[in-house]
Amino acid sequence: MLGLSKNEQVALHRLQKELEANFNLVDFRIFGSKARGDAVKDSDIDVMIELENYTPAIESEVDDIIFSINLEHDTFISATIFDREELESGPLSESPIYKVIEREGVRLL
Repeated sequence: MLGLSKNEQVALHRLQKELEANFNLVDFRIFGSKARGDAVKDSDIDVMIELENYTPAIESEVDDIIFSINLEHDTFISATIFDREELESGPLSESPIYKVIEREGVRLL
């Protein structure tokens, strides 16, 4: 899968399963240098997580899950989280970061 190491693949799979089990996951993509194939040894794994509902409490839970997975698998997953509504009808659908994700993101869901 892309330019990911085995432990990165396992970590992303685990993150996806945790998100599906605990939240209403709409979209899950990898973007950035790992998706483009130009990552260097210490590059992080940029992921876009789109949830049906997104609150500060949910963000904290997702951050805790990612922190645990990063420690367990010796990875550095960095997440950008969106709410479905803010992407469908809000200004974030026009944000530069979302435009990059749409252009280069690789869907994992």
